[in-house]
Amino acid sequence: MFKQLKRKLQLLVSRAVVNIVTDSLRQQNLQINLLDGETADDVERFQNYGHTSVPPAGSEAIVLSVGGKRQHLVAVVVDSKSSRLKDLKSGDSALYHLDGHYLLLTESQLMELVCKNLHATVAEKILFETQQTQFTGNVDIIGGNSTASGTSTAADHVSSGISFLNHVHYCEKCGSITSKPQVE
Repeated sequence: MFKQLKRKLQLLVSRAVVNIVTDSLRQQNLQINLLDGETADDVERFQNYGHTSVPPAGSEAIVLSVGGKRQHLVAVVVDSKSSRLKDLKSGDSALYHLDGHYLLLTESQLMELVCKNLHATVAEKILFETQQTQFTGNVDIIGGNSTASGTSTAADHVSSGISFLNHVHYCEKCGSITSKPQVE
C-alpha cells in the first residue's frame, strides 16, 4: 500500500511536451508526451479566464494527475520557450505570438504594440482622449467605396503650416489675393 501511495505522489505532477492541440472543443485538449515515451490523449488544458491561446507543437507543459490517477491528466501551464519574449524588466507584462508580434506593457504606463498590420473592427466609434496624436506615415481617410469620399472634422486644418481657415491664394485671372475661405 505504501508503494502504491508513493507511486501516486511521484506521478501527481509531471512535465510534458505538446504534440497536438485540439481547439474546437469547449475545453482545449492536448496530446502530450510524458515520461519514457508515454503518450496521453485528451488532456484538458486549463487557461485563465478572458485569455486563450493555441501553443505550438513542442511547447512544454506542467500536468497534474487528478486524484493521483494517470488516466485523468490536466495541463495547468503550457509555455513555448522558443517564442517567449525575453529580457523584460521587473513588472513588465506581454502578450506575444510565435511570429514575433507583441503587445508589451512597461513602466511609466507605456504600452508598445509591434505588428505588421493592425485591423480593428469597431461597431460604433473610436475615441482617443489625448493631448496629441501623431502619425509618422501617410494617412488615408476612407469613406464609402472610395478613398476620396472620407470626411475629416476639426475646428481648423493646418497642413505644412498653412491654416485652412486663414489661407489665401493669388488669383492670376483677377490679379489679386483671394479672401479667406467662407465657412458656414
